[in-house]
Amino acid sequence: MKREIRLIEEMDYAQAHAFQCEYLDRETFEDFLNRVKSAPDLYFITVDGSEVVGVCYGSPSKKNESIMNLNGIAVNLDHTKNYARVGLGTGMLRSFESAVKNKGYSIIGVGSADDPKVEAFYLKNGFNPTELVVIGANSEQIERIRVDDYESGIARREERRRKYNPKEVIFILEKHVE
Repeated sequence: MKREIRLIEEMDYAQAHAFQCEYLDRETFEDFLNRVKSAPDLYFITVDGSEVVGVCYGSPSKKNESIMNLNGIAVNLDHTKNYARVGLGTGMLRSFESAVKNKGYSIIGVGSADDPKVEAFYLKNGFNPTELVVIGANSEQIERIRVDDYESGIARREERRRKYNPKEVIFILEKHVE
């Protein structure tokens, strides 16, 4: 089968929604449709034949009009299918970056999962850490602090873990796409 990265189409909605709910954000199909239809040029998928094996999507920041948020990016992690860590995520990210630039935005912002592999993906793709967010057991934000770089952020993250024993401490990263 031929792997292809492209914008989502109506025939992909059910599969993309199911994939997104499994790997990223759970939302009703109605909310998914409303979001996708409001910005179809910001929802990319990777297909292998007719199977959706990756998604990448975003939305404008509500806090800063020059930032486009990358809300989710994931690739099928089934080790028997060889989709993970072969460039599909980077390919979707490049497509998303082009769309963001074409829409006139200069920055992509993203909150990383609290996972070294996910953080490494963003760093490899040119994102720079700007903040740490400490998230409590009930998913509430406990603290948000600025960081200068990844290395100092790791040290500050460990300090926050010892201080709060939180559910997670995530990096907020940005990439300039001018």
